[in-house]
Amino acid sequence: MKPVTYFCNKEKIETNALEQVEQYAQNQHIEKVCAFTDIHFCDEKAVPVGVAFSSTDYFYPLVTGKDIGCGVMFLKVSKADWLKPFNKQEHYRALNLAHTKMTDDGLGGGNHFLSLEEDEDYIYIICHTGTRDRGIGLYQHCIGLVEEFSLEYGAKVPFVHTSFIDQKFYEYYNETLQFGYERRKNFCLKTLIFLQNANYIKSDKNAISKNYLSLDFAKTEEEGNMYGTKYELKDSIHNHIRFEAETGKITHRKGSTELTQDAIVVIPLSMTRGSLLVKLKPNAPLAEEALYSCAHGAGRKLSRFDTLKYWKSALKEKDRKAYKEKFSEMLDRSGNFSSGYIQEFDFAYKDHSEIFDYQSYLKKVTETKPIVTIKYTEI
Repeated sequence: MKPVTYFCNKEKIETNALEQVEQYAQNQHIEKVCAFTDIHFCDEKAVPVGVAFSSTDYFYPLVTGKDIGCGVMFLKVSKADWLKPFNKQEHYRALNLAHTKMTDDGLGGGNHFLSLEEDEDYIYIICHTGTRDRGIGLYQHCIGLVEEFSLEYGAKVPFVHTSFIDQKFYEYYNETLQFGYERRKNFCLKTLIFLQNANYIKSDKNAISKNYLSLDFAKTEEEGNMYGTKYELKDSIHNHIRFEAETGKITHRKGSTELTQDAIVVIPLSMTRGSLLVKLKPNAPLAEEALYSCAHGAGRKLSRFDTLKYWKSALKEKDRKAYKEKFSEMLDRSGNFSSGYIQEFDFAYKDHSEIFDYQSYLKKVTETKPIVTIKYTEI
């Protein structure tokens, strides 16, 4: 039986997720499997979320599901350029409306979000989203690929040998990942411009195009000056397959963040808790053991169904009232939260202290606190 390396407390993993990962690890051609602190059950009955695994020459095209290319980007600006606190009453609805015009197909559902967060020195614009319809299109292509390979192989199998695909497939795959990256960049930069227009950030407002929401900023530099405001962008990806052409090694990540030396990545904790920014410690031997991957979030403690049940039945009325007072901008006209918001509140997620306890190759850069969050949009 192939062992799974647990960068988490194995005893705390929900039974069905533990069964999923240990069963999946026995698949042919899988060499090494790592599970991280945010591991949790996946309804697709495949490998659970919060896992990375490796193989050579053979790969599993369907492992990431339909959300291929999902990741998290942050844009930071100095608080020295920040002029005033964000006024939710004045600008939350305007930002909510503006973000629907930033790309053609929205943030998506589930835990995807666009947020404004802060630490002591910086304001952060953070976007968690994927490739939307293009990712679904690639997934459908991969279903056909697996079926075709199975016919040639002589049995129904979930993997494909790299000799079965051509350069066009790699180009298609990488173009899809690039599309997700560019979508996140447009969300972040257009949110920056929204804040400039609303007089939150020092800038040259006269230089801003009135139709900036319809412009494409995909090719904009990751570090620079946008209409008089210095900014820095960093991106990470957590739902993809990474091919190494020279060695034939293949790393599959299903809800686990890719790490590279000196790169800073975001680990969102919950909509009401904020985010961690982390990077690899120098010369950390465990990083290779972990397939240069880590958790992509705090990990769900309660399923979406159980979260709603907890909100209605277990959470005290005073606590529900406190949420409504703190996040009043998210309430509907009836004074209630939508189920999509409730499912992302902090009580639905694990304590994030274990991230560093079990992934000791990570170094904390900073921890942010949420200012305002936009989420769950379908266009």
